[in-house]
Amino acid sequence: MKKLSILVSMFLVPGMLLAQTQRLTLDDLLSAGSGRRSTGQLSPDGRFFAREEQGQIALVPVNGRQAKIITSSPKPTSELQWSHDGKHIAYVSEGDVWIVANDGSQPQRLTHDPAGPGDPRGATDHHPLWNPNGHWILFESGRKGFNELYVVSEDGSQEKLLAATEIYTGSDVIANTATDRGDAVSSDRFDPEPLWSPDGTRVSYTERSREFFSGKLKVLTFDQKTGSTIGTASDLYTAKNDPGGAWAINSAAWSPDSTTLTVVLQSTGWDKLWQIPATGGTPKQLTKGTGEDENPSYSPDGRWIAFNSNRDLPEERHLWVVPAAGGSPHRLTSLAGIETNPQWSPDSAFIYFSRATSLRAATTYVANTDGKGNSHLLEPSQSSKYEGLGITPEIARFKSKDGLALAGILYKPAGYKPGKRYPAIIWAHGGPEGQVVLSLNPWSLFLAQQGYVVLEPNFRGSTGYGERFRNANVEDSGGGEIDDIAASVKYLVDTGLADSNRVAIGGGSHGGTVVANAVAKLPDTFAAGIEMFGVVDRALFLQYTNRNSKIRWETKMGGTPEEKPAVYRKANVLPDVESIKTPLLILHGEKDPQVPPQESAEFAEALKKAGKTYLYFTYPNEGHGFQQRDHRKDSYEKQLAFLDKYLKDPAAGR
Repeated sequence: MKKLSILVSMFLVPGMLLAQTQRLTLDDLLSAGSGRRSTGQLSPDGRFFAREEQGQIALVPVNGRQAKIITSSPKPTSELQWSHDGKHIAYVSEGDVWIVANDGSQPQRLTHDPAGPGDPRGATDHHPLWNPNGHWILFESGRKGFNELYVVSEDGSQEKLLAATEIYTGSDVIANTATDRGDAVSSDRFDPEPLWSPDGTRVSYTERSREFFSGKLKVLTFDQKTGSTIGTASDLYTAKNDPGGAWAINSAAWSPDSTTLTVVLQSTGWDKLWQIPATGGTPKQLTKGTGEDENPSYSPDGRWIAFNSNRDLPEERHLWVVPAAGGSPHRLTSLAGIETNPQWSPDSAFIYFSRATSLRAATTYVANTDGKGNSHLLEPSQSSKYEGLGITPEIARFKSKDGLALAGILYKPAGYKPGKRYPAIIWAHGGPEGQVVLSLNPWSLFLAQQGYVVLEPNFRGSTGYGERFRNANVEDSGGGEIDDIAASVKYLVDTGLADSNRVAIGGGSHGGTVVANAVAKLPDTFAAGIEMFGVVDRALFLQYTNRNSKIRWETKMGGTPEEKPAVYRKANVLPDVESIKTPLLILHGEKDPQVPPQESAEFAEALKKAGKTYLYFTYPNEGHGFQQRDHRKDSYEKQLAFLDKYLKDPAAGR
């Protein structure tokens, strides 16, 4: 055994040394998503995937042969959907719906609508879905500043309005038919998640309003000859409103015989699959237990339903299969990581899916559906630069001061030495209903490569741990979640990983909100803070954000600022700026439709008046987050320089 160990070491050490010399660059981060390939959409005959490659549509044979590019669009393509005869692909480009034949002949533009007012993320035509019997393509449109459902004929000659799912007047009166639309006065971004029934005669979708913010599942009857609705849409199920304003009914999966819809409901405190007759009735629970079960998909033969779940490990996502008639589910594979986007083969014998890990971007796999765990990589395996860093992300588990169990993803520095205390960074996720999982995060890997310990905590309010945990921050923004941040720092210090004098905190969106609250409420904890496009005054935020965000946050806060002054005061950092000791870097896009730029402007002005140490930068023509390459690079450079100055330069002090 001793000789064997020596031989193994002779082979392993050179590889380990090579791995530790591999380095990420900022350019690697900037290109981290550009080469990533989605699984794409499986063709009806199961022979090809249609997916975007470098902005164009590529047909990728399932058997691994050479891909064929079938478009040469000057603008990127997205949201690809096959016609049910497999002869055409509908897609979105330049904010309109197009189709192209599978032989690559001249694409045809079907809609010609300018972007609507308000939030640009939902102001165009998008989400095309081909009727199973052909001729009509269903799509969503925000051309009028609110979300509507239309159909357009496959030759582009006819267009019909089916439902105005988010129309409202100044008093928030909802009108949801094609004829009674009211006077729209602002923009929305509700996603109605429409789907055709397999027989092509009905459309299911979710309608949301202030009164029913978690949604009503509706079904309308469709006349395939005229392209119009028959009668008014019926309410199939009305969800009980979520007190946190985050949860809503998502898309319903139709059974192949068009008699049943399977939806995700949180009636038990966890997201579970329930079945509802297409004619209405009491939902029947299909999956049980703890863990979040999501994204149901029927097999073509109607016998099985595939779904995503974290029931065996909250920080991963795996594919499971349950009998459609009811019974015990089984896990599809024995792989680690994040498995998403399941697609059934036409004969129901296989499922194609994407799999990612904490050190690898998503790639396409295929698995048998026999429950034996047989799966394999469909594409040729490519090397991952992240696997050569000598860094292995892991799950950290600890408790907050009130005993609440917490978890996060921990990155130890390359060349980590037990017993040595490192400079550390708490990186707060957005949402707040986000969740950090064991998926690829190039920025955290880059920081760990630079010698930092990085902890991404799933503080209260995160998804993945049930309804109770997700709503533990209701009427408590800036409260318990900051206790969780303090517990994250305590965990790093108590385990000997971090130097308590060299801990920073950073984050964007709600992560930026957490940063602002943390440096104000924990003034002696952090040596540096990076606050990106976060909220510092929730009442100010309500004045400028989009409508559904306003309703959602008024729900989460328990009411308006006038109704809940103490709750809003806790969430307002501006009166507490005097207590801040932490140097801050503030970054914000100048056209942010989600978190108004006024938030960062007010924060910077308050810091200036109080004589605090801060840097404040804005980026033109950027929304919620930074998309332009030069802006992304500049933000990375500024963040890294800021962290190095305050965590690695002893002269900088606090």
